[in-house]
Amino acid sequence: MKTKYIWGGKTYKGIDCSAILQLLYYYNNKFYPRDTKNQLKYSKSNIKTKKFKKGDVIFWRGHVAICIDAKRLIHAYGPKKKVVIMLINKTIERIEMTTKLVVRKVSSIRY
Repeated sequence: MKTKYIWGGKTYKGIDCSAILQLLYYYNNKFYPRDTKNQLKYSKSNIKTKKFKKGDVIFWRGHVAICIDAKRLIHAYGPKKKVVIMLINKTIERIEMTTKLVVRKVSSIRY
């Protein structure tokens, strides 16, 4: 939390959104691609739901976030310049309003 957002970052000194997801898998001894576009292709399921749950992964073009429960997600968010926990629906609305990006896929973390 509160680690600085740095595009391409992958350490406690600075991290980006796709690195959070990749490191989650890495520390559980599993492979996951580095960049969001490759992560999007690699994630197989596409959950079509408005109800989110812990472990859901939300993909936009060039951005990814992980649901920590049914209402909140964690992501390295460029506009806030740090890793933050935010409300899922407010985040989806904010990203759509500010960048015109819509959710492309919702996947689930494979345990």
